[in-house]
Amino acid sequence: MDIDAALSLATTAASVAAGSAAGAAGQSAWESLLSLVRRVGGRRPDGVPDEDGPAAVDPSDEGQVRVLTGWLGEQARADEEFAALLRGWAERHAPVLRAERSEVHNTVSGTAHVSGPVIQARDIHGGINLG
Repeated sequence: MDIDAALSLATTAASVAAGSAAGAAGQSAWESLLSLVRRVGGRRPDGVPDEDGPAAVDPSDEGQVRVLTGWLGEQARADEEFAALLRGWAERHAPVLRAERSEVHNTVSGTAHVSGPVIQARDIHGGINLG
């Protein structure tokens, strides 16, 4: 995964975390990204901590998220170790972030004639028993 794709997922993580229906996995991805930023980010190439690194970021504040993703991009392009960690974060969390961000629209309308139950769902894991 390239850096731009990882940055896009960082924005998606913020969007998912800011949503009122954010799942635990989406919230976990956001917290994991912020943990990575706190743990590894904000260091200069000489290893000295950079006091201008990002502080706490509100995922519902688009401006703060834009600043964070810009900072992530700068750090990743300047520090290959950080870039590898960011790509690793993105690869681990991409499936859940894409799933939480997806939408499903189910419609029964028009001249449809339904003579039994209708199941509308996004993801089903296991069987369905209408007993």
